[in-house]
Amino acid sequence: MRLFRDGGEESPKARIELIPMIDIMFFLMVVFIFISMSLIKLNGVTVALPKSAAHPLKQVPKMINITITEEGKILFENTPVNRAGLKEHLSALLSDKTAKYEVIVSGDKDSKLQRLVDVMDLCNSMGFSNVSIRSEDLH
Repeated sequence: MRLFRDGGEESPKARIELIPMIDIMFFLMVVFIFISMSLIKLNGVTVALPKSAAHPLKQVPKMINITITEEGKILFENTPVNRAGLKEHLSALLSDKTAKYEVIVSGDKDSKLQRLVDVMDLCNSMGFSNVSIRSEDLH
């Protein structure tokens, strides 16, 4: 019986088996996902809810487009208006209390910034909370 190798015969090279390691990693990932899902605390009291055939209504906000041209003219839904006319159109929309609106302001890149600020200030002062500026993607 030999206790020491004399180096004469080639020793087998060590190999790392990847397939079992990948299986273990997937198993650990699934375990962590299930554990994290079980840790999510739902707020509220557990009750037995009644059944209903009606589908819940999802209210999608209606988009309102306001455009400011290079010359500083205001267009409400592609209709030219002045500041007073814009205020009338917006107040007519606010008469429906159940509707939700999203105001998108599209300003020409060469238009005056003050006109854009005036339009956004008018929308905010009338109660429109969702006012955005449309821009183009750089790419």
